[in-house]
Amino acid sequence: MAPILALYPGQGSQSPGMALDLHQASKQVKELFSLASEAAHTDLYALLSTAGEDDLKQTRNAQLAITLASRSAYLRLREANCTFKAHSGFSLGELAAYAGGGILDDFTLFSIIEKRAALMDEMSEKATKTQGELGMAAIIGLGFSQVNEAIHASKLKGVYPSNDNGPAQVVVAGLAASITLLKPVLMEMGAKRVIPLKVSGPFHTPFMEEATESFLAFLETQTFSDPKELVISSVDGSVITTKEDARGHLARQLACPVRWTAVLANVKKLSASNPLSIAEVGYGTVLTGLCKNSGLDLVCRSLGTESAIQEFAKEMIL
Repeated sequence: MAPILALYPGQGSQSPGMALDLHQASKQVKELFSLASEAAHTDLYALLSTAGEDDLKQTRNAQLAITLASRSAYLRLREANCTFKAHSGFSLGELAAYAGGGILDDFTLFSIIEKRAALMDEMSEKATKTQGELGMAAIIGLGFSQVNEAIHASKLKGVYPSNDNGPAQVVVAGLAASITLLKPVLMEMGAKRVIPLKVSGPFHTPFMEEATESFLAFLETQTFSDPKELVISSVDGSVITTKEDARGHLARQLACPVRWTAVLANVKKLSASNPLSIAEVGYGTVLTGLCKNSGLDLVCRSLGTESAIQEFAKEMIL
């Protein structure tokens, strides 16, 4: 059985009712739900059972629910005797990767998410009050360096590349007016589409910089361990080597762009030299799609539901 290289999804992959099939199937997952609910001071089973899409789009609810779904899938894969080689997560998913790699225990994980979500909401509200309407947009057809070049050439203020999703998919965030003015510049450079995104803040940009220091101070009060398995950071695609390194990357992540292209380049190197099963461990298929469109010939499968996990486990035995 080839070990799993786990990729954990970020905010946006939430869906009402997700992970409830895993909860029904496993005592360990039920215990995780209880622990996470205690750490977050919220009944997460009730949230996932009753909340609609709008409620789950709220930063705090989304981040808690997505991480719980990822950790539940991880536990079910462990219960199915699957082993893991490495972990990486897209933005929020980096926290699940830290837990998978042995850097964080689950109580600490959900405590950190509670603080992280609060800081992100606080910074977003402050930026909106002081700067005006904010937004994000996905750029299809251009790479990160091209989008960065377009922003510099336009001399527009308050707009930044926030997600480096792939060779032809980048997300920008910042002032809504600047994003609107940037669109014709991007189209002239060869962008195929510029798609506004429904999000709650300009995450992974300098608008979040003020939160970095206070978040790091909070992280210093939390227990981290050196990684027991390989963990790749989505801040820069590098391997996390120590608990201090983990804290620093997690704090920087708030205001730094997600460099998923660098993560997948590292994944490609690992998979080229080791027999690995690349899997999106958590709900949805966003990262599966990014692997498919990476140009790196990476095959990733989504393992976020009980049926998908059981099917995978049977295939691994054959």
